[in-house]
Amino acid sequence: MKVRVNVSSVSGGQQFNTSSIGELTIGEDEFSVHYYSEGDECRLTVRGGEVTQQRRGNLGFEMRFIEGEDTLCILREGEREFPVPLHTFALGISLSDDGCSVALRYALGDIATELVFTAERIGKQLRR
Repeated sequence: MKVRVNVSSVSGGQQFNTSSIGELTIGEDEFSVHYYSEGDECRLTVRGGEVTQQRRGNLGFEMRFIEGEDTLCILREGEREFPVPLHTFALGISLSDDGCSVALRYALGDIATELVFTAERIGKQLRR
């Protein structure tokens, strides 16, 4: 389904907000949102209690969030990769007929971040 994607985050005392159009795909045990941000291709995937965020473009990255666990963020610049420690403190996931949302509280290295990702259906289908 076509969705409006909004990402709002507070990181290192600074607030960031972005908005774009994307596509929400719902599978049997997962869902994902494919969208573009600042010209870069992005995908957020939820499978079970795990969230993966990928970005491909000028500066790429892959982040894996599992509540209460340590993982790595892999930053990519050209052919070079830079692993950065990532700890997820809290993770909230919601999926409905009208879209999805993911709320995260995590630390990337020493930088604490709170992020809210929403993808809301564009237009309502008539229900019979």
